[in-house]
Amino acid sequence: MASSQVRFTWNIHWSCNYRCSYCFFDGHWAEYGRRNVYQSVEQWMGHWRRIYEKYGRCYLTINGGEPFAYPNFVELMVQVSALHWPINVTTNTSLHLKDFVARVDPAKVSISISFHPQYHTIDEFLKTVRFLRDNRANIGCINFVAWPPFLKDLAEYIRRFQAEGESLKVIPFIGAHEGVNYPDNYSEEQKKILGLTDNWLESKRHKGMLCRAGHQSALLLPTGKVARCGQIGDRYLIGDFFQNGFSLMKEPMPCDEQFCPCDEWKVIPDEKPPEKAGAWLP
Repeated sequence: MASSQVRFTWNIHWSCNYRCSYCFFDGHWAEYGRRNVYQSVEQWMGHWRRIYEKYGRCYLTINGGEPFAYPNFVELMVQVSALHWPINVTTNTSLHLKDFVARVDPAKVSISISFHPQYHTIDEFLKTVRFLRDNRANIGCINFVAWPPFLKDLAEYIRRFQAEGESLKVIPFIGAHEGVNYPDNYSEEQKKILGLTDNWLESKRHKGMLCRAGHQSALLLPTGKVARCGQIGDRYLIGDFFQNGFSLMKEPMPCDEQFCPCDEWKVIPDEKPPEKAGAWLP
């Protein structure tokens, strides 16, 4: 079957072997974890075959929690990537990398890796990067969250990665730290490093604009429910991935979210929202 343009962000489970202070789920792991629904590789393949039959080959981005902590994750990637690719997995690099590079086709599955100074030194992490490069892993981005306590070392981190011929993707921290709100309170120099131009916040506001999220892309939650996107989350669910009749929305719909920093959306330019919003399922 021909490739489609459908993309699923697969939030595979709310579970992680790290407890980073700046994580969105910090303090909520137990609460979210109670909602996880674990399926076998065989069960997942049944679902992904149905999706293939309906939409063709899809693009998957997989995150969590830590995806590699999901039971039989490497085997799952081997089998899912026989139907759907490209796949990009975001990982903290702490689990099953040797098995992954030995078994998974890098032409189909890439990994975006995250540098977490609370859990590994830069020397340890760069050693992992070299291992992945030496074993021909397909590395997407090397991510680093600019949490305020890390800022004093940011320039040195960037220098060390550049010395290895690597590029560090520095991601703005969005939230409060010690009573100070970010990204508003980064210094001008820090904003420049982070790519936070004067109109950055405004460029992430899309409320009311017609958007393909839910129509050509969607967020698969650990419960099996499917949401339009990560910003809206389970406020607006469009169906149950585990049910035979699951399908995406039939048409784009207006965005009702004030702020979208992750760019999971695909905004349709120069088009007005339809008069009727259609059937979002709360």
